[in-house]
Amino acid sequence: AIMTFNVLEYCRLLGLPLVFSSTREVYGDVHRFEGYGESTADFAFTESPYSASKIAGEALIYAYARCYGLKYLVFRFSNVYGRFDNDLERMSRVLPLFIHRMSRGEPITVYGGDDKVLDFTYVDDCVDGIARGINALAGERVTNETVNLAYGQGNTLVRAAELIASELNVEPKLTRAPSLLGEVTHYVADIRKAHDLLEWDPQTPLDEGIPRAVAWFQEHR
Repeated sequence: AIMTFNVLEYCRLLGLPLVFSSTREVYGDVHRFEGYGESTADFAFTESPYSASKIAGEALIYAYARCYGLKYLVFRFSNVYGRFDNDLERMSRVLPLFIHRMSRGEPITVYGGDDKVLDFTYVDDCVDGIARGINALAGERVTNETVNLAYGQGNTLVRAAELIASELNVEPKLTRAPSLLGEVTHYVADIRKAHDLLEWDPQTPLDEGIPRAVAWFQEHR
């Protein structure tokens, strides 16, 4: 939140627009409501410190827009994966962690088991959406909007693990365990707003993105 505040002050002083990377974590868990349109986020619920940090960042942006006329776009991402996602020492993201462990013949744990459904977004689709947003914001065609960027379909984490194992040609050693505290157990994005505002449609389903991600990871370990 402090870093976001500093960036917002910089933007305010120079009259610059802002593109902010948020997360589907701001929605919390599916058990509170049906559907994940952008307006359904309830900032009274914070599932984890990470979601709280993004909620705080979004709230600061909306306040600056009201008070100082800041122009912004907020993108809420969902499980982005693919190239340049192998910095396991700095952050343990689930798909590269699975690729890493399974390529070494090590077991993996799927927290949430067969019931955990997420909306995985291939990095090329994500970058395309951001680029469209930047161009629209610079041209003042779209301003002060909060937009989901995701594939728009759910897949179980178990299926993602099985796709990785198939691509690595290994037998997956899966252990299923209850979800950890603060985890989102079910999320499928409503991406109609991205389509309507930015003419954006993701092109890469999970069964195409996983082979690309595995190939890149193996080359750049």
